[in-house]
Amino acid sequence: LVKRCDNATLEPHKSWSGIDTMQTVGRIMKEWNDCPIEDRPISILVDVIGIGAGVCDRLGELNMPVSGVNVAESASINEQYVRLRDELWFSARKWLERKHCKLEKDDTLIAELSLPKYTFTSNGKIKVESKDELKKRYPQSPDVADAFCLTFAVHATVKGPQSLEPAYFEDF
Repeated sequence: LVKRCDNATLEPHKSWSGIDTMQTVGRIMKEWNDCPIEDRPISILVDVIGIGAGVCDRLGELNMPVSGVNVAESASINEQYVRLRDELWFSARKWLERKHCKLEKDDTLIAELSLPKYTFTSNGKIKVESKDELKKRYPQSPDVADAFCLTFAVHATVKGPQSLEPAYFEDF
């Protein structure tokens, strides 16, 4: 779980494993309920590949402001990328390059953001190294960095209300 608002992450990431879909929804609901009403996000973005689809569906049933994002789809607004995942990673990169931003101290996030390499396809599109390719060099999946990159997916949401600046994001 990565929280970002405007030009800053709000706290170090939170992660958990070994829990089922409903327990994951419960943790997200706890985060929501513990947040003062005026600081609650206007959108919760969830990667809907795999277990995230069930999380997104249940949050929707609970009337949460959830939007599902399929990062395997084609890039949404910028045709210079192969997939939406590539576009989101480069959106995050550009955000960081502007240097008008603040990352909370989060060693895992910082380490994972520097992992993937990228290449150009024969038609000139940018392709960020896939998780499978990355696993050959690094044993863990960059889930925290992927969750951070989802914070840039506002224009790519496929479900729920559109927003300008979301704050909570999940990658499974």
